[in-house]
Amino acid sequence: MGLETGTYISDLNSSNPVAGDPVNEGDDHIRLVKSTVKATFPSVTGAVTSTHTELNKLDGVTANTAELNYVDVTTLGTAQASKAVTVDASKDSTGMRNLTVSGTVTSSAGLLTSIQAIYPVGSIYINAAVATNPGTLLGFGTWVAFGAGRVMVGLNAADNDFDTVQETGGAKTHTLSTAELPSHTHSFTLDSSDNGGSAHDHALFPDNSSSSEGFTTGATGGGGAHNNVQPYIVAYMWRRTA
Repeated sequence: MGLETGTYISDLNSSNPVAGDPVNEGDDHIRLVKSTVKATFPSVTGAVTSTHTELNKLDGVTANTAELNYVDVTTLGTAQASKAVTVDASKDSTGMRNLTVSGTVTSSAGLLTSIQAIYPVGSIYINAAVATNPGTLLGFGTWVAFGAGRVMVGLNAADNDFDTVQETGGAKTHTLSTAELPSHTHSFTLDSSDNGGSAHDHALFPDNSSSSEGFTTGATGGGGAHNNVQPYIVAYMWRRTA
């Protein structure tokens, strides 16, 4: 039969040459085989040392050169820009920054233990946006709402008001007693139509006289409680109890 043609190895017919083909076509067959091998492996310029088993592991890989370069890391376990994240022999990885996670993260026992160490029993958790119980957010512990309508203050062993943890005190409003009023005087002029305008009793001392006579001025003011609230900002607070 006539000499076959082909560009790549896959084009060759392993049954050729057949018995009876002219001997003088043998060199043409050899040249065809050589040309298809070179066309099939145009970039092979040296020895290929991979075994067929190793090469077969690439079966099904569709990544291009740029994508394969992502896994070309210098040191396992050390983050590199524009490279895949890897772990070292101890399953550790370092150098990552600003890791954003979407979805559920299943943490290892070691990581969970570390987080629990940050929030031991008695710790206060504060969140200015999310009302969810920290037991749900963090995945551990029993947490109760804490300090509703109150601000926290640091312990001071030298002050009886602040020498015990979780001691409470203070009031949102307060009505002053007479003893709490600043020491003060009132001046006024007595005449037939005006008896002054104070809210409590005073002793009047006439000019150039050492004697005194008691008078009661007219009442004023409502006697209501005044606002005792410091500047504040509201957040969710929880205390770990177990």
